[in-house]
Amino acid sequence: MLEIYNSAGTLQCSFPRVLSAFLCDKLSGERTLSFSVLASRSQPLSVGMTAKLDGQFYNIVRVSKKITGGFPVTTAQCEHITYLLNEEQYNLVTFVLEGTPADGMTQLLSGTPFSVGIIEATGRVECAFTDQSPLSRRSALMRFIDACGCEVEYDGYKINLRKHRGSKVRKRLMDGENVTDLAVTIDSRENTQSYEISLFKMADLQAGDEVNITYTPMGVNVDTRIISIEYDPFYRYTVRVEVGDYVPNLMASTATQLDRVRQEFKVADGKLISSIQTVDGNLSTLSQTVSGFNTRIENAEGAVSTLSQTVGGFNTRIENAEGSVSTLTQTVNSFKTRIETAEGNITSVTQTANKINWLVKSGTSASDFTMTDRAVKLVADTIDLSGYVTISALGTAGKTTINGANITTGTIHADRIDTSTLKVKTIYSQSGKVSLKEYTSTTMYIGGDGTWNYDYTYIFAGTQIKLASWDGVGTHALVIDTKNHCVRPATIVDWDLGNISYTFGNVWCEKITIRNGNNDGYIGFNGGTFEIVANGAAVNRLGSSVYYWDTGYISKLYLNSSCYLDAFGSSLRVNGTVIGGSDPNMAGKEVKMGGSTSYYITASTSRELKPSSSSTSYPFYLGTASLYWHYAYLGSVQVKIGSGTSSKIGFFAGTPIARQTLSTYSQNMGYSSASSSNYLKILNNLVGILVKYGLIGT
Repeated sequence: MLEIYNSAGTLQCSFPRVLSAFLCDKLSGERTLSFSVLASRSQPLSVGMTAKLDGQFYNIVRVSKKITGGFPVTTAQCEHITYLLNEEQYNLVTFVLEGTPADGMTQLLSGTPFSVGIIEATGRVECAFTDQSPLSRRSALMRFIDACGCEVEYDGYKINLRKHRGSKVRKRLMDGENVTDLAVTIDSRENTQSYEISLFKMADLQAGDEVNITYTPMGVNVDTRIISIEYDPFYRYTVRVEVGDYVPNLMASTATQLDRVRQEFKVADGKLISSIQTVDGNLSTLSQTVSGFNTRIENAEGAVSTLSQTVGGFNTRIENAEGSVSTLTQTVNSFKTRIETAEGNITSVTQTANKINWLVKSGTSASDFTMTDRAVKLVADTIDLSGYVTISALGTAGKTTINGANITTGTIHADRIDTSTLKVKTIYSQSGKVSLKEYTSTTMYIGGDGTWNYDYTYIFAGTQIKLASWDGVGTHALVIDTKNHCVRPATIVDWDLGNISYTFGNVWCEKITIRNGNNDGYIGFNGGTFEIVANGAAVNRLGSSVYYWDTGYISKLYLNSSCYLDAFGSSLRVNGTVIGGSDPNMAGKEVKMGGSTSYYITASTSRELKPSSSSTSYPFYLGTASLYWHYAYLGSVQVKIGSGTSSKIGFFAGTPIARQTLSTYSQNMGYSSASSSNYLKILNNLVGILVKYGLIGT
């Protein structure tokens, strides 16, 4: 997985696979990476970002884009993160060390993003590096690793010093199947032999491995090391390695010992080292190259004196047995002295053509004083200025007075003011207008108060602008969501638009979306027609069976495409027919009501009030057994009660019965009080009752 981070260390994107990639790792410490991806996936890529692959970090130093085969492709070239040490901020004037490799690595990596890893070398090292131009920190690091007799190994931001990188167990490369290409180069001028091998698939190889190359047809049979390996980290089937001798700095040495003094000379690559050592431990060394020399004198008690000199400058160092040190470094551009006691007290003076710096340090306290032709800078735990301080005769007329805790001055002009707390009452813009003002202790003005208005006031934010009363975190906030271009509350149903006392006037918008749980709807216009839409489909619903509209003002209300309600004066009309009010006139209209859509009562245009069906499955009722019609007036033409002989009728709350049959020869009506002596009276009274009811005439 290839991960890309910005300068703040935030992951920007990742690539589980790429179009192509190329990784080169050399025993000398060089390590580079390049890769190509589709441009559509590489928008965040830019120079200065950091790539991480297999635990190693690389700086993206070049990004190029082109169209290949019709596809836009982005290619990034990367250097290992240690190339940061080539930047000017890490340059050294000189580097001198007499100590262990761990001491030297700690000193070289101090103040950089890197830390000391595994150090396999333990012997004391003496070295001095001084260049005419500023000394690159990375160059000094690589030269120091050579001086330690070690090889560099990277582990993220840690740097290891290995006595031998890679495997010491010799590996055979020419197995007859895996090697696809072999090239041999023998150079008599350099007295070196090199081999380039391409492998069909990724073998267990890395820079520094001891290998054997045997290929009889070319007369090759050699034991050597891998000094460079190149491969695609995403597709490890084509691997290129370069092998050869890893040549140390010193190629020859001679030594002699006379009496109790041992004298040694070493010469190689234009460098001469001469040393004289007595058996009681006193040592004197001289190393010389075409560009400079170094002398060192050390007695048996551990006191040391060194002098290194090049055409660009010289360095002296004196150290006693207790650890107190005095150093002097001088170049054509700078001069530096430093005195350090064994207890850690330090004084140093550094001078260049345009700057002087003094440093005094004791324990955890330090004072740092820097002077240039334009400024004086003093950093200390305590600055004690006794007396009345006045600063005057600056760029313009005026003065600044410092008296105890008070500073009195006029106008302060600055490109930048850094402070943790800034207390002001009024802030002016460059045009002279007031931009921000505390009007009272409870009122703040931004942009204007009627006399210093701005035509435009912009507030910019990449994601959100929050307006809220302070509750610690601004939970109940009105959010201006600049990323999604909307105004919303910080939490659901937390803000109202206006209130009962202060309402908004006109609301102008394209669409009003209404949310109910996960169901979204909106109110809007469709071609001039007002509509309510829920879940993407238009619905015809106002209110519900539980929540009603209190008041509605409608001139004409359509119930479907052919039926509508409207008002005529104080009356309600259906399709233009009045059905209520002072003149409920529905003449000439057929009305269906009650029952259901299949069974109902009809007032027809034929002057009939009738049920829609004569079926007894769903009979119709005129009143009920408990709720009577109290008055009924039927017309003078005809009245028919009962649709057949089985129909039942009852009077005066009597049980309805079917039509009865009158017998002429027997008592069949169940009236036992009639006898031969009174039946004429009973018959006469029955006729009188029927006459009174108007059922018969006489």
